[in-house]
Amino acid sequence: MGKITILLLGGAMLLATTPAFAQEDLKIARACAGDIERLCAGVPPGDGRIKACMKAHIQEVSAPCFDALLGAIAAEKEPG
Repeated sequence: MGKITILLLGGAMLLATTPAFAQEDLKIARACAGDIERLCAGVPPGDGRIKACMKAHIQEVSAPCFDALLGAIAAEKEPG
């Protein structure tokens, strides 16, 4: 696993505030790890840089990553 993938997985777990969000973050980390390494390899983690990179390359992400991102957005919008 690359450094970015490890940092992403760790960050997703640390930043999750509820079990539902933790599960969504883990899904994103797993589904998007390859995309992050491919599209954002030179981007240092922190301060939202990986998120910004992924947003800039949203049309290039894999289908599983895109689906995980959409699922997380939908989960955030569900009444709690």
